Amino acid sequence: MTISDDLSAALKEAMKAKDKPKLDAIRQIQTEVAKKKAEKGEEATDELVLGVISSYVKKMTKAVEEYQSLGDRGLEMAEKIQFEIDFLSEWLPEQLSDEDIEKIVDEVLSEMGEVDISQMGKVIGVVMSKGEGIDGSVVSRIVKEKLT
Repeated sequence: MTISDDLSAALKEAMKAKDKPKLDAIRQIQTEVAKKKAEKGEEATDELVLGVISSYVKKMTKAVEEYQSLGDRGLEMAEKIQFEIDFLSEWLPEQLSDEDIEKIVDEVLSEMGEVDISQMGKVIGVVMSKGEGIDGSVVSRIVKEKLT
């Protein structure tokens, strides 16, 4: 079963249960996937759908922080968005911890030998190719710390 099929099944279940928060989250992802399909002119592969979900979750994580900074005024919206993040994260691969990412960065740096800050992008690319669940922003931060 593809992720698109899984999302469609979850949408049907949410409709039957009249679960508006889940409906909203799934519909948002399906809309974003449709936009990406139109842009790229390709089918909704699992990779495309995962990319959309991942991008949306990252964007919404930042939004939660902004709403939380508003205090009581933003609390309700922050909770709504946090629910979407938690719900949609079920489809994402488990994220590696900062410590695990740091180990991978150390391995890559030892394999590459002498590396300076001008090669940061190359190092990040190699680290990101090592598997799923690697957060690019964490990799960037760790590589920058190691190279400076």
